[in-house]
Amino acid sequence: MPLSNIALPVAVGAVMALVPLARPVSATDASPSAVSAASAACKGARTCYVDVSVAQIWESPDKVRTVDAKALTKPVDIRGWFAAMAYDINLRRDVPGETQALYGGRVTVVDTRTKDGVLWDKVVVHGQPTPRDAAGYPGWMPDRQLTKLRKKAPAGTAPVRVTSPTAWGYGSRQALVAGASKGRVEYSFNTEFAVKAVAGAPSVVEARANDGAPIYFSRDDLAKVPASGVTGADVVAEARKFLGLEYLWSGTAGFGYDCSGLTSQVYSALGTTIPRDSQPQFDAGGGAGPVGSAEGERITSLADLLPGDILGFGSSTSNVTHVGIYVGRNDEGEPMMINSPRTGEKVREEPVANRPFVGATRFIRP
Repeated sequence: MPLSNIALPVAVGAVMALVPLARPVSATDASPSAVSAASAACKGARTCYVDVSVAQIWESPDKVRTVDAKALTKPVDIRGWFAAMAYDINLRRDVPGETQALYGGRVTVVDTRTKDGVLWDKVVVHGQPTPRDAAGYPGWMPDRQLTKLRKKAPAGTAPVRVTSPTAWGYGSRQALVAGASKGRVEYSFNTEFAVKAVAGAPSVVEARANDGAPIYFSRDDLAKVPASGVTGADVVAEARKFLGLEYLWSGTAGFGYDCSGLTSQVYSALGTTIPRDSQPQFDAGGGAGPVGSAEGERITSLADLLPGDILGFGSSTSNVTHVGIYVGRNDEGEPMMINSPRTGEKVREEPVANRPFVGATRFIRP
């Protein structure tokens, strides 16, 4: 879905200054385009917006570990965080995370506290339906990763989302063309921006940051969310973009997904909001989805599955612990799925029979 009908203005990415950390700040933590922390942080506002490329939403400030330091900074260093955990499967398995929120995502702050000199906000993340809270998905995040700023998109821009697994945003068109590494920010699949075309540069689009500053992307990395006509084949095609991606507990970004993070984000990128977690995704097929979720249809037989259906696995229909996306049958006639299996493994396509199937949810009708 190219941006052929998007018409698109100029400057530097939305990476802002740090609130003081409980550890020394390295030179790589600060942006040359930083603004004051007072204007960037949430600072007691009730409605705020994620101001880092991916914000980890934690169970509690008390459970955050030393190895998690790179996931707490602004700008955030998600790949550095992964690298810090890379050689210890227990560290990755035991991430004290609830979910993740993407740049520009809206949250509501419901509580605050300070730990070791760092201000933390308890938030509910909008757009991730859950029975745990009708307002959104709950958890904690450092206040410095939020902003009160969310400037209205100017006339002439159109909403699009990142459709590549991740995409680099640059502070200037020249930096993008040169592929400069300094000052660029890596954004996740399904991150939403308002964009417009750049005169004389058909391969470039100009997006708007939270504070209104321009960010430049390759046109091929973003596309409009389809308004209609989405098929199960589209769901499968989006999911296949992530084959080989590492599993991450609580992951909802193109740096690493857990099982239901993959399914929910693929659907979201195609314009359908479904629950964040496995059991609620299954329950939505029986008319019991949480507030804000699309309605689904229950499929009980493997013989009735269609590509794009979300498969539920577990010991029973009330204990669904894993989900995957049905892709069809292979040359041997086996039902196949794409899923993000478990810590230490990667997104893969494999037989449905590898797990105890209890039913499926169909969100897209043929």
